[in-house]
Amino acid sequence: MSQIPCFVVNLATATKRRAVMQTLLAQHGIEPVWFEAVDGRIMSDDVLATHFNAARAEIAYGPMARAEIGTTLSHLGIYRQMVEQGIPSAVILEDDVLLAKDFGELLQTDSSQCLASVFAQDAAVMVQMTHVNRGYRRGAIQLGAREIVRPHGGVWLTSGYFITLAAAQRMLAALYPVWMVADHWRYFEREGLLKLYALTPNAVWESPLSLISDIAPDRRARRRDSKTLADRVKKIWDNVVVRPFQVRDLPPFNG
Repeated sequence: MSQIPCFVVNLATATKRRAVMQTLLAQHGIEPVWFEAVDGRIMSDDVLATHFNAARAEIAYGPMARAEIGTTLSHLGIYRQMVEQGIPSAVILEDDVLLAKDFGELLQTDSSQCLASVFAQDAAVMVQMTHVNRGYRRGAIQLGAREIVRPHGGVWLTSGYFITLAAAQRMLAALYPVWMVADHWRYFEREGLLKLYALTPNAVWESPLSLISDIAPDRRARRRDSKTLADRVKKIWDNVVVRPFQVRDLPPFNG
């Protein structure tokens, strides 16, 4: 049975999380590719400075916590591995998630539900596998009992997602040295790095372990950009026209 690679980001010290994920993935018939997470909190200032563009981050995002930098480097490290090994697509998970019963079928290349069967190899695509609140009604792609839709509104989290090699190449080239958090997906789409989709109902969600975050205590509030008149007009149009007639709420799947 052939499967697209499933990378799992895991700190070397988080042995209990690794054991839990190993058992969970085995239940789905998946042999993960473990990726040792980068711990930005323990990097020296000199080493951190070689991987982090603080000046650009200050302009584009705001101050970034060391743990956020480490998390971003971890995901970029997987993208680099995909590029070096020519991996056409992959699913990337963090080590604090739960999975739907049919999760394995989404990775099986001979399954009608395989995510890799939907997109051309040269398409720069990311499919969010965790819950997204809203999606556009039109253009949905049927995938077994699920759909792939274009998300509406903010798209965050790196807990579980599918990414193509083309998207990984662009992300790696654009985001290193780090100047933005790894999960600012809508920003990356606006910059032309990839096209966003969402799986509904979602097949991945955060486990109770996610409440014990290695990043949260160190995370800083993102600076909010001031709203222009064009931004305000766009929001009014979205509230009055787009959301009522073109968008639907997406149901969360938790079991």
